[in-house]
Amino acid sequence: MATLTRQRGHSLIEVLVATMVVGVGALGVAKLHLLSAQNNRSALEHSLATMLAEDMLERVRANPRGAYDAALGAPPQSFVNCLGSSCAPPELATFDIATWKCSLGRWRSEPVCASVRSAGALPPVRRQTSLAAGDGGIASNGAGGVTVTVAWGASRVDVDGAR
Repeated sequence: MATLTRQRGHSLIEVLVATMVVGVGALGVAKLHLLSAQNNRSALEHSLATMLAEDMLERVRANPRGAYDAALGAPPQSFVNCLGSSCAPPELATFDIATWKCSLGRWRSEPVCASVRSAGALPPVRRQTSLAAGDGGIASNGAGGVTVTVAWGASRVDVDGAR
């Protein structure tokens, strides 16, 4: 009578299938890690934009007689340094707008922002936390209300408040 011998080990197809399953799993984990990092960055940007919008809203509340209307675009090119001297409400509003727009990010290398830094209102560029291509606007919306808009990249945050 002939006896059958048992083969030991795995076939090449089994090894290839196992390798493919492990590879697909590793790619899935890598993609999840990448998406997590992107979502964390987006959440950080939204938090920073909200903090910057609320900062301007608090400046408006602290100076209710100031003229705080400002469109998206470059900061005011001239201002009075209100840290070193006493300012009238409109001058303080202009200084606040220049400081705020320079802190948003898009304009931080402009000469006016260098003046804001030398006044002591902002840290040096290398230590400044800002949004990529960040810009902002302020609009009075009647009855003492104001809307502060912060825009960057393809995102935007609006914060409404009262004076």
